[in-house]
This record gives sequence, C-alpha cells and structure tokens, in this order.
Amino acid sequence: MEPSGSSPSPLNESQGSPPPRAFTQGVGTVFQVAGATMFLLMMAVCCGSGLLSKDTATREDLAQIGWHVPGPEWPLYSAQKAMSVALTVAIVAGVSVAAFGLGLQAQHRRAPIGAAIVSGTGALFWLYHAAFFAFVLRSVTLTLICLLLLAVYGVLLALAIGAWREMKKNPPPANLEILPDGYKIPYSHMHQDSPEVRFAAEMEARKQKLAVQQKELEALEERIRNNRYKRGEK
Repeated sequence: MEPSGSSPSPLNESQGSPPPRAFTQGVGTVFQVAGATMFLLMMAVCCGSGLLSKDTATREDLAQIGWHVPGPEWPLYSAQKAMSVALTVAIVAGVSVAAFGLGLQAQHRRAPIGAAIVSGTGALFWLYHAAFFAFVLRSVTLTLICLLLLAVYGVLLALAIGAWREMKKNPPPANLEILPDGYKIPYSHMHQDSPEVRFAAEMEARKQKLAVQQKELEALEERIRNNRYKRGEK
C-alpha cells in the first residue's frame, strides 16, 4: 500500500487501465505522420523543380504578377515570391508539426499549446495564399493545393485543441520523465539484455543441461556395471 501523498510511478501509471492521455499520444502519432509526409512531399517538389530546368525553378515571368500598391513598378508581393515563400514555409512547418508530434507522444505539458499555435498559424497562412493564388494568379492547381493544406492544418488544429483539453483535464505527473530507482533500461524493444548478456545466459543454461545429462549418463553407467556384476560378468 502506497503512503498517502506519494505520486504514482510513471511506469505503472497505466497498468490495468487504458493510458490516461491516450488521445494526446494518438494525436502525436498523427502529427508525426502528417509532418513527415508534408516535409518529404515539399522537398520532392523543391528538388524536382530544380531538376527540370532553371526557368521552372525560378519562374521569373511571375515577378511582375501580384498585389500592387500605388507608386512602385514591381508588386508588393509577387506570385514568384509567394511560391517561394509557400514552399519554404511548407517544408519548415512540416518539420515543426513532426517535432510537436514527438512532444505530444512524450506527453510534454506545453506540446499541445505549441501544436495548436503551429497548426493555427499554418491554417491562416494557407488561407491567405489560397486567396492569393485564386484571385491574383488565377491558378486552379495552386489554389487547390493551398485549400488541401488548409484542410490538413484545420484538422491538426482541432486535434491539437482536443489534446490540450485532455492534457489540461488530466495533466501528467511531474516525475513522468524520471525513472524510478533500480530501473534497468532495456537493450531494445525486443530484448531486455544485450546480446553478450543473452549469450552468456544461454551458455550457462547449456552448461547446466550438460551437467544434468552427465549425471544421468554416470547413473546409467553405474546401473549397467551393477547389473553385470550381479550376473558375474566383467
């Protein structure tokens, strides 16, 4: 029986019942998958456009298309700049989403707030650029891509808010990341001990088994010798 006032062990917190913050950890998995997928796709677009041709990568013909203000000849925010900024932000945001996913899985208390900030900022960013590509550049493809990313970040924002509510309702213990005294760190998720320790234990078990077999053979040999002696055989 645990003394009153003692905090539960972080390793035994979920024994016999579902994890208290299972939704938050599930949201962390979703964030990791979504962030890694967006990062890889955007990196492929970035590298692939450079492999096609220099004109495809730079698109200098879009430098004069954008939102103009009275006075300057060049637009304040051109389509060329918008595409470069959007691709850069998509790559960085993908890494950020995956990083906060790790924090959610580790049940860090501030991870849901950071995930909500990143998701909300991403949703506003893609809403702005969806309007830009729709009304300024009039590109159906880029507008649909921005709307798709807007929907993704909207879903991530909803999940982050749910994780924040769960974390606020049932916060993790302060000693969640502290291992108890005497805890042995496993070698891997499949084996508790290292290969050397497992090999030594296997050799010791074989030695004990051979010792038992040796005793059985000696007993059998002694019995055969006694039977021969009783029959007068040498």
